[in-house]
Amino acid sequence: MAELPDGSLVGYATCSPELSTWEGREYLHMDCLFLLPGHRGLGLGVLLMDAVAAEARALGLDEVQWQTPVWNDGAIRFYDRMGARARQKVRYSLPVAP
Repeated sequence: MAELPDGSLVGYATCSPELSTWEGREYLHMDCLFLLPGHRGLGLGVLLMDAVAAEARALGLDEVQWQTPVWNDGAIRFYDRMGARARQKVRYSLPVAP
């Protein structure tokens, strides 16, 4: 969680360990990193990414993976500045009836 000194929550990152059957190893999957618009560009995203990386290390994992939509230019610039490497992938969703 990204919390300001006054206790206001302005962002979060969520992650969980996953198994890559393709690579035959575990990694930490970051599902979401979010900051309220007025709190972007202040270094909070870097702190959240540092916390995610620390969680991976604590779990004995050597990689964090995540996705972002191709239209999210701000996130792509941020991740590129962090030194992350983009991988090509097509994501699918299949609705299923209850």
